[in-house]
Amino acid sequence: MKISISVFVWISLLSARGFVSDSFKIQPFEFPKHLDIGSSTIIFCSVQGSSEDLNFHWKKDNLSLDTNRIITEVNENKKYSLLEIRSIETSDIGNYTCFVDGPHGSDGYTAQLVVQASPSWIQEPKGTTVVAGDSAILHCSVKGYPLPQIKWSRRKGNSYIENVSKIKGRKLEFFPNGSLIIENSDEMDEGQYRCEAENGVGSPISKTVNINVFVPARFEEKFGVVTAQKGESARLQCDAQGDQPLSVTWSNSSNTLSKTSGSGYEIFETLTPKGINSELIIRETLPQDGAIYSCLAENEHGRDERKVKLLIQEVPSPPPGVSVREVWTRSSSITWLVPYSGNSPISNYIVQYWRDHKGTRRLNEKTVPSSQTFAMIKNLRPGTSYIVTITAENSVGKSLPSDPAMLTTGEEEPDAPPMDISVHAKGTNTITVTWKAPPRENWNGQLEGYYVGYRVIDLSETYSYETEQFSPSLEHDHFLTNLMKGTKYGIIVKAFNAAGTGPPTQEILVSTLDGDLPASPKLYVQSTTRSTVTLKWNVDSPSHASVTGYTVQYRRESGRWHQATAVPSENDYYTVTGLQDETAYEFYVTAANKYGAGDPSEIITVITGDIDSGFASSLSGQRGHGYMDLAIIVPVAAAVAAVGVVVAVSCVWQRKIRLRHRLERAMSERTYTPYAGIPVGQVTVGQRFPDMDKTWPPGHSDNNPPLSNPDPYSAVPPRVQNGDLRKASSTQEMRTYFAQDARIQGLSGSKQDVRQIRNSQYSNSLK
Repeated sequence: MKISISVFVWISLLSARGFVSDSFKIQPFEFPKHLDIGSSTIIFCSVQGSSEDLNFHWKKDNLSLDTNRIITEVNENKKYSLLEIRSIETSDIGNYTCFVDGPHGSDGYTAQLVVQASPSWIQEPKGTTVVAGDSAILHCSVKGYPLPQIKWSRRKGNSYIENVSKIKGRKLEFFPNGSLIIENSDEMDEGQYRCEAENGVGSPISKTVNINVFVPARFEEKFGVVTAQKGESARLQCDAQGDQPLSVTWSNSSNTLSKTSGSGYEIFETLTPKGINSELIIRETLPQDGAIYSCLAENEHGRDERKVKLLIQEVPSPPPGVSVREVWTRSSSITWLVPYSGNSPISNYIVQYWRDHKGTRRLNEKTVPSSQTFAMIKNLRPGTSYIVTITAENSVGKSLPSDPAMLTTGEEEPDAPPMDISVHAKGTNTITVTWKAPPRENWNGQLEGYYVGYRVIDLSETYSYETEQFSPSLEHDHFLTNLMKGTKYGIIVKAFNAAGTGPPTQEILVSTLDGDLPASPKLYVQSTTRSTVTLKWNVDSPSHASVTGYTVQYRRESGRWHQATAVPSENDYYTVTGLQDETAYEFYVTAANKYGAGDPSEIITVITGDIDSGFASSLSGQRGHGYMDLAIIVPVAAAVAAVGVVVAVSCVWQRKIRLRHRLERAMSERTYTPYAGIPVGQVTVGQRFPDMDKTWPPGHSDNNPPLSNPDPYSAVPPRVQNGDLRKASSTQEMRTYFAQDARIQGLSGSKQDVRQIRNSQYSNSLK
């Protein structure tokens, strides 16, 4: 292609070189102003004022000329030189100097050839195709004078042209030679680009080319983590980018997951502007679903893989290795190991502990942060066994409790006194002391026994102690013997265990008797009617003359005891009225003297009805039967019954004699035998203590009460001993007082029988 170029030539004079002599001087010269590229020009260089032979030579920009293109010597006389430039090109632009050398000196003169050329292509831009991620290079090389300015533009939308040469960024680099490089190209770089060059001479030149970017299948994120709680659905996503057609395939560590044959999962795909979004949905996750899933994206330009780790979150495992590190009397340290977290960070541990005993347990809890695997349990009871478990907790929930650990705190001395202490004078030199154990939570270990202390009031401040071994009975008793007659004593009781002795009870005052109590009466049934029963008794004892009165107690079977009117000492019988017909009643009688009430008689059971006195006397001490109706008994049956009664009465008296001998042996061994319900033939011995308010026996007044102490333990005032005020605990149980005259002769004397009987009495008193 032929390019028209208007050439403007201007010549500027340069300072001549220094001369050796002033004999000659070069005439000024200049290039023509209107020269075209491809045309020729001649410059004449001559010397003024010299006829000598001279030598001429030319330089361009201080470099020797290419004589193949320029003829410099045309005069044989060497008086001048002609410079001819054939077919002018832009490379011919520059400074031309003519040098003259002669015998007497030298000279030089310079003229400048300036050519202004419109832009023209050296390397015309061409479109390109690249794969996303590679670099795209566009060349745009031009020539012209002055040097043309190159700019790149990109079509944006339908009309807007953006000058990309002004964009500063990592991906784009513009070189001075006109080349444009787009690094790490992607689909956003695809489009039309135009290179334009201009220098103010002639018309600008431009060329538009296309960049096509092929996008292979790829994922921007190569790895992901998805969490789901056990039993809930899980959604795994793979957002693949690339040219269509694009396919995505799911697989796990074991096999490839199909869209159609899936069991328990589904695969959904959605087209996006950049590619395709594939989702794997697991309906109800199980722990075995936790794995690494792969999705492979492919198209004709490439393939890429993304991995998704599915974590199934569940409650933690029970903490392992629970152990007791150290144990004190009221605290303990517990340690454990870190369990499996259930794919959710453990937030805290819960220490649960309770007493190791049957029945309802009181659960205690202590929360420990997840940063520690030990705990200090405080406020424990001494000498107590505890069960400890550890539970871990995360965002899903709580784990199952760990395997239990057992601990038993060290013992301390009891911190509460025995309860419901009661003392009674049982003779001139015997006092019986009864009490209950302290509350179980105050034992501080296992009780080993009790110390029963006693002292003579106003004579001694020091207690003498006797030991009573511990037993699991509800009530304990102890007999103090060989005491002084008619003397006031102070009684205390203290519990002890392996660690030491607990606090004493409040001191109880009691005096031994000045004389003996009456003996137990022998009770008979004299007669019965439909509404009355006449009782008769006698007291076979040297102290019979000292009896001041009798008390009759009666009740329906398993009912409440009632006290009849006190009977004077001169009478030995009493008729109980107001009874119901054909009803079984129980009766007993107690004799009293100035020292108090003696042991009660045996309990006898009678069925009301019309029975004559002689027959009733023969049935003394027998239990009646509901099916007996004496009104219809034929004489023959009456005779047979009389014979049977005689035999039964004989057996009863024999048993009574044997029981009396056993009681005497027991008393000789300092073992007190209280009453217990024991059947004797057809007569049943039962409860003898009425659950009712008792009145004083005849012969006593409010100013002269019996020597036994009728006040409950809680009503006894505290006593100051050794400067220490012994105060009753506000947490003691309700005390039950049993009267001292609740004893009977003729029973076994074992201590176990005594405890069983008193437990029965205590239970009956609460009914």
